[in-house]
Amino acid sequence: MLPIHLSLFGNEIYFYEGLYFLISIALGVYVAYLTVKKNGGNTDHFDGLITWSIIGALIGARLSHYLFWNLDVFMQDPTVIFSMSGNSITGGLVGGMVGGLLFTRRKRLNYFEYFAMISPGLLLGQAVGRMGCFLNGDAHGIATNSAFGVQFPRYGTMIPGFETNYNVSSSAWHWSYENGLVDQASLLSAPLHPTQLYEMFGDFVLMILVLWVLKTLWQSDRKSPLIFFIHTGGYSFLRFMLEFIRGDREFVAFANMTNLQLVLLGYSIFTLVYAIRYYAKKKANG
Repeated sequence: MLPIHLSLFGNEIYFYEGLYFLISIALGVYVAYLTVKKNGGNTDHFDGLITWSIIGALIGARLSHYLFWNLDVFMQDPTVIFSMSGNSITGGLVGGMVGGLLFTRRKRLNYFEYFAMISPGLLLGQAVGRMGCFLNGDAHGIATNSAFGVQFPRYGTMIPGFETNYNVSSSAWHWSYENGLVDQASLLSAPLHPTQLYEMFGDFVLMILVLWVLKTLWQSDRKSPLIFFIHTGGYSFLRFMLEFIRGDREFVAFANMTNLQLVLLGYSIFTLVYAIRYYAKKKANG
């Protein structure tokens, strides 16, 4: 793991996940461009589509991070939304979808067609982002005695000096300490579920499925929302399941589920019902 603190113009940003976030965006955009070009999409619209999607993703990632996980911090100082730390992959996905939808509506393009073409790049970006969370030690799971358990370092490395910074402890170590799993002298967290890697693996599975659909089914119905359903519904259900073993769960709202889980489950069911109705109607119309 490589948890990073960033020293920039006299300001210190601890456990800076933005670096990994930028890497995930760059890789995702590159793969999305190749996919659009390969599948005959209009690359003249690509820059605008990606720009609107990235702006929406950045706004969504920031808002979701503070509204779902750090609402108290946001209420005390709303300007924290403009800081350089704190991003939510789920919020980024939703924000990016909204940004892309606004652009395609403005250009009179079919949203589902272009979403299908950039979906593999988005999923790759999501996977790389979760790898960044793993390296940074955030978004970790609960304690486990299984072979999958990972001990995260307590302290991070200051960039660009590459020196260990002992001023701030990681969220994984804090969680372990607050739950009585490690003592004050420990330099590692307790063995925790690497939920970041579980999600990364799930993203890759979804990406493989999307690529298969693009190759075998999508060309005959380019405006089909099938890939949209697979991507968004599949990811929502993946996150829904992983939230049960997340160490940073918000308060439980109903039936051992958090507010976020209720939203994710509801959306997963919605995409499934919508997909069934869409294809039943299409079959009936011949």
